[in-house]
Amino acid sequence: MKRYIVAAVANWLRKPENREKAKQQARQMWNKYQKRKGASGNRVNRQ
Repeated sequence: MKRYIVAAVANWLRKPENREKAKQQARQMWNKYQKRKGASGNRVNRQ
């Protein structure tokens, strides 16, 4: 099953427009992560 999924993803990534979509999505996820990471540093820990 894992091999089938990997093969399907590899086949999908063969098209240049799909590769660009994947890169764009990865950039968006990275930016969201960086925003959350930076925002968490501004919080005050109350105990």
